[in-house]
Amino acid sequence: MALATTSANHFELQCDGVQVTYDTTSISGTPLLRYSGPEGDMSFSGSEIETLPSALGDEVTVTLQTVPDLHTITLTLLLASIKLPDAGDAQFETLAIKTTNHTTIAGPPDGPAQSYEAIALHGTASAVIS
Repeated sequence: MALATTSANHFELQCDGVQVTYDTTSISGTPLLRYSGPEGDMSFSGSEIETLPSALGDEVTVTLQTVPDLHTITLTLLLASIKLPDAGDAQFETLAIKTTNHTTIAGPPDGPAQSYEAIALHGTASAVIS
């Protein structure tokens, strides 16, 4: 007899100076993401969170900062599908990519339009009934 499995829907991740909590759904039926890092403490919900399936897993993106005529900073969390045996939890590692899109009033600046910072995260995936 095979063990029952549950898909993870609650993720708590961290590394030096960065904490991310992501719920694929909530009691209101929308996703929730909480971020704490150099840009401050922020909460996102619903349409503020963009989730795209890709070859890397789900890409979960939020905008951390927008400064007109300077930059926009987004955070993209890479999440693999995680099956949990017997509704337990699982430890895992992943990456978040902080992308800075450089902007100016005069149009795209010379050089790269984006710069990237990879953040190695570790944490716990679990199943929460909402």
